[in-house]
Formats: sequence, structure tokens, C-alpha cells
Amino acid sequence: MKPAIFFDRDGTILMEMGYTAHPSLVQPYRSAPEALRLAKAKDFLLVVVTNQSGIARGRLSEPTLTAIHQRMTEMLRREGAALDAIYYCPHHPDGTVGAYRQACLCRKPGTALGEAAIRDLGIDPARSWAIGDKVSDIRFGLNLGLRVCLVRTGFGMDEEQRLGEIGLAGTPVADDILEAVKLATGVGATSS
Repeated sequence: MKPAIFFDRDGTILMEMGYTAHPSLVQPYRSAPEALRLAKAKDFLLVVVTNQSGIARGRLSEPTLTAIHQRMTEMLRREGAALDAIYYCPHHPDGTVGAYRQACLCRKPGTALGEAAIRDLGIDPARSWAIGDKVSDIRFGLNLGLRVCLVRTGFGMDEEQRLGEIGLAGTPVADDILEAVKLATGVGATSS
């Protein structure tokens, strides 16, 4: 079994844009390719787990989401940062598209997508991490028994302020994905 890093997509790998509804809007953070290359060099599987309620809300279709993920994957691959898998949840209980309007177990902090990745890819949770910019990413990781790190990009700076209030004081926090991956891989980063 291999270690993995479960990355959130928007606000962690990609710049936060609200709903990324078209492939042309895909813009990785400058430090993302280097972070992913470092994690890969340290033998971590690279897994994206992302809530995509824009589908349930009628803001984009699953084929459009596939095209967005293809563009992201290609942009990262050109930088030598190939992902191993992408898992997404299209649901939201307040959605407007009937088939996707539901409470589910795959929407983070639910663990269904993480459990699927663990099975599909042979991941060892005890040696794995979750990195994201929201409390839901941190709870997702903790619910799976992973180590976690919040990044200050995306919604991270606002979410960091909530950690103590919701019983998550002491959660490692990093300025960006690269600093978080350095922490996860033991390459000399410090967190606050």
C-alpha cells in the first residue's frame, strides 16, 4: 500500500474562482506544479477530491467538468506534475437539478470518495495526508484517519480563523500548496 496526498482542487491546486464553469478558466497556482512534483518524487500518489456542487446548482454539466479536469490534468502534466486520480461529488442538498439534489456520503467532509480512492489505488491512510483550503477538507481527512494541513490560499485565510472555534485548534496551516507538501513529505517546511 502506498501513501497518498488527497488535494482539494479549487483554492488549493487551482485559483479560487467561485464556480469554475469553463475549461478556459483553469488556472493553477504558480507553486502547484512544483508541489505536485515534490510529492510524486517522495512516492506519494496524487489524488484530487473535490466537491462540485455547481453541477447540482445547474451552473455546469458533467461533460463540462470532465473538460475542466482534462485541461487541468494536461496543464499540470506539461509541468511534469501528473495526477494519479480525480474524484468529484456533483451533489448538493440545495441543488436545482433533480438528479443531483441530495444529501450524500461523497460530499466532503463525507468520506465515500476517499474510501473509493483508498480501495481503487491501494492507499495506506496511516501514511497519507489531506490538503485543502476549507474546514470540510480538514474534516474529510480526519474522518479518513489522515494527517491534514489547511492552506491559506483560496478560502484558507478565513477558514483558519474558525479552527479554534470548531475544535480544530492545532491543525497545521501552510501558506500554500508547496509549503503544505513540504510539511507532508518532511522536506523542511514548518507550519503555524
